[in-house]
Amino acid sequence: MQGSAPSSAGVADNASNLQPRKRINSPQDVQTFTQSNICQQLMSFMGELCEAVKCKPVSHNGFDRASLPVQSLVGVLDELERWIEDFPPLEQPMRFGNKAFRQWQARLQERAEGTLFEMYKRLPSAEDKADSLALETSCYLSASFGDERRIDYGTGHEVAFFAMLFVLGAKNVVSRADAADLVLVVFVRYLKLVRKLQKTYVLEPAGSHGIWGLDDFHALPFMFGAAQLIGSEDEIPTGEVYKDKVVNYYYDQYLYVDAIRQVLQAKKGAPFSETSPMLFSITAVPSWQKTYTGLVKMYKAEVLGKFPVIQHFLFGPTIPWPGDKPEAA
Repeated sequence: MQGSAPSSAGVADNASNLQPRKRINSPQDVQTFTQSNICQQLMSFMGELCEAVKCKPVSHNGFDRASLPVQSLVGVLDELERWIEDFPPLEQPMRFGNKAFRQWQARLQERAEGTLFEMYKRLPSAEDKADSLALETSCYLSASFGDERRIDYGTGHEVAFFAMLFVLGAKNVVSRADAADLVLVVFVRYLKLVRKLQKTYVLEPAGSHGIWGLDDFHALPFMFGAAQLIGSEDEIPTGEVYKDKVVNYYYDQYLYVDAIRQVLQAKKGAPFSETSPMLFSITAVPSWQKTYTGLVKMYKAEVLGKFPVIQHFLFGPTIPWPGDKPEAA
């Protein structure tokens, strides 16, 4: 005997409860977030990922050894990259911000939920919650690649992708055994895609600190990369990480070196100390452990703790807004 179908209003209410939304509207809201348990949980998850990649280089056969959830996430990113071919850059006079990016983003907004639903249905760890997971995580995926109105990309978009990984960990779609691969396989693949988007559509840096920041677009590669290098001072001294002999040999193994290489390629024609004074000053830190510790503090302060960066972050069932009062029992 079939039960009665839920009303359309009930379905809509359920969807609205599952769908993450913007909750940070003032500097005071940022403080509420950064002092909350959920912010600490996000930082703890980040710490787990960093711990998992200590002393581990990127492996060229990492994908082949990865779990089905990890391989499936890479498959989604592969599909998103193929869409770029469907929307080549438009002929336009502006130097930055090619409007074809809006077409790519429109397809992402249209297909993100369905693409993730199909992925979750094929995963034993997610098939029983594919609907709700797709609704929740599609919001983070859609926010992970830049802003279609401003045609820009920054660390606020990068943290949206990290939030998606957090949700998948919290929902046990991925396991603790996947932690290293979430960085060295999935995040590495994400990084390749967003860099291609940046180059293809000439995305502007979102709220960049310019030469006074770590990088015009990214923060996480430096943190994950510093964790990878802990204990590698003899092989890759902190003070030589920007030099050609290190960059050319190690860029495809260590995210920090790769991130330095990206900066060097983007800012040719002047000494590293002038184009990237903050990165250059960090090279004076004697160990990768201290470098990593400092970058973690910087991330919480300069990304999660800065209103212009974190104001568009989304809160939902798995990452609840800490400003809401707990429901009465």
